[in-house]
Amino acid sequence: MNLEDVAGELRTALGAITGLRRPPWGVEKITPPAALIALPERIDYDLAYGRGGDRIPDQSVIVLVANPTQPAARRAIAKYADGSGPKSVKAAIEAHTYTACDTVRVEYAEFTPATYAGTEYLAAIFHLDITGKGA
Repeated sequence: MNLEDVAGELRTALGAITGLRRPPWGVEKITPPAALIALPERIDYDLAYGRGGDRIPDQSVIVLVANPTQPAARRAIAKYADGSGPKSVKAAIEAHTYTACDTVRVEYAEFTPATYAGTEYLAAIFHLDITGKGA
């Protein structure tokens, strides 16, 4: 799997969510709501004979919304954390047809205040399990 191609397809999948911005990695400033595709902690290689398969066991997609102390932030993040529906990150990611990998599954989401470029946001961190052919 090519990591950059997988990240690009995840950004494309998130494009199905109206109003969710998908800035490129490393951008200096964001306007919420925004989804960022983080670098994974690791890639497991050669799960099958030779270069038969690779796995990214914990790819993070980070959704940032308003300041965590604003009541609207909780309501906004809840829509992205729904298991289904028009704002569901899980539904958008899992409905996409991928060519850079074979399977993408959203395993869980966690919530935390986060700082990006000096600004505080409420974040939902979606943890994905991704498998694909070895390159």
